[in-house]
Amino acid sequence: MDLQEQIEALRSSHRPVLTPWPSPVDGEVGSVALLAGSFDPITVAHLAMAEAALGGSDLVVLTYSVRTLPKETAVAPPLLSEAERIATVASVCAGRPGLALGLSSHGLLADQVAAARALFPGAAISVVLGSDKLRQLFDPRWYEDIGASLLGLFAEAELRYALREGDDVGEALAGAARLGPAARVAPLPVDPAVAAVSSRGVRELARAGSDVSALVPPEALRAVVDAVRREGG
Repeated sequence: MDLQEQIEALRSSHRPVLTPWPSPVDGEVGSVALLAGSFDPITVAHLAMAEAALGGSDLVVLTYSVRTLPKETAVAPPLLSEAERIATVASVCAGRPGLALGLSSHGLLADQVAAARALFPGAAISVVLGSDKLRQLFDPRWYEDIGASLLGLFAEAELRYALREGDDVGEALAGAARLGPAARVAPLPVDPAVAAVSSRGVRELARAGSDVSALVPPEALRAVVDAVRREGG
């Protein structure tokens, strides 16, 4: 099955599925961390979080959802095509033991955790995210019953977050405390300045003609440069 066929199969799946790409994961995995993103492009923040998560996991799966969640309409169009994002992340993972790319049929964290549970039965699962996503996760405005929704997630996984420079996660951690001991949330040892590097910020800088070589892994730089050149005609 080629990439486009795999993407279409995942998009048509009603049950959550996580597929390692381009090849299956070798060996038994006792613990796995999921780091989800649009990876447009993958940044040094993604890589720093993944490498920090390896300190407590056998495998870190950089998870790309082929069925993305809707975003605000004012957001600029993607810089990299879907195929370019997948190829770039696969290249980053290929050169770094312990990292793998996973294609996900669903975009919600709870669904991705369920898919990981099916793929890695018996493994300890964690979800890796930036502190901005942690704050969103504990924002009660997104839920009818935040306790019921999040306790289901915590029944299968712990959360490990990287504090981004300028972020305050006090309310999120208080929300976790209210859920009780089942809500497992722990920080990752990532430089807050590095964690603050966002794909959106990289896109804006690249489109403005700035040098982004310090903000993306070397495997992603050529794809970014080529995409900006393509947009410029």
